[in-house]
Amino acid sequence: MEFFVRNILGEVAQQHGLYLDYKRPRKTRGGQGKVTWQDGYGNKHDLDYVLERGGTEDTLGVPMAFVESAWRRYTKHSKNKVQEIEAAVMPIALTFSRHQPFCGAVLAGEFTSSALHQLESKGFGVLHIPYDSILAAFRELGIDASSEDGVGGTTEEHFQEKIAKWESQPQPQATNRLLVKLHALHQREIADFKQRLEAALTRQVVSVRLTVLRGHSVECSDVDSAIAYLIEEEKSYRLREEGEQREAFEVQIRFNTSAKIEATFPKRAEAITFLRGFA
Repeated sequence: MEFFVRNILGEVAQQHGLYLDYKRPRKTRGGQGKVTWQDGYGNKHDLDYVLERGGTEDTLGVPMAFVESAWRRYTKHSKNKVQEIEAAVMPIALTFSRHQPFCGAVLAGEFTSSALHQLESKGFGVLHIPYDSILAAFRELGIDASSEDGVGGTTEEHFQEKIAKWESQPQPQATNRLLVKLHALHQREIADFKQRLEAALTRQVVSVRLTVLRGHSVECSDVDSAIAYLIEEEKSYRLREEGEQREAFEVQIRFNTSAKIEATFPKRAEAITFLRGFA
């Protein structure tokens, strides 16, 4: 399943010139294998996959997408798992909210509809591969991957037999056959997930509304126009020295994905610096 997720995200990363980070040693992390990001409160969160703009093996880029993955054999712990995913991703997404990063989850196995809805209601893009699809993919290789807990369930000996049969398969051919089968079974769902991810990655600014808190608003067609207005407006209008502290700027940026970012700055230079992050 990890290879399945990397395969999907790798295609998107290559298409959009992004760096895909996942659990393995990376030079910019000092060789550390974990993908760890820090939120605005200084708390560290271990993540599964991050798509970075401008990232390299040596340089940490700007996070454009956070995607978690999980497997559950039974539904009894599925709600706990989605809450764990939400707790890991949301604080980081909030910290980098100015970049409007995509939040996603690829879940395999047994998950309740309420657990899936919980993530979707928080804005996550969710791709779910049911347990039966996993079994169908392994049957392509002549392997019964099913298991049952409890009395009369799958014994440790049976588990070892299943694992040995998998390990006897030639690689990477066996893994590729699994991927082909899963993609065939869920072509539409995978396409929908990728489309939502790509929509977030390719979002564009459609308008910037500036409210200069001296009593007027200006709506610009793009970021460059908003920056130019602030610079020119400063030249043509000077506040009295004693009134300088009353100057403030509200910025609302709207995207073609219907997302928006709102921010307020007490100083003109701060508003310009903020806007330049989207130019």
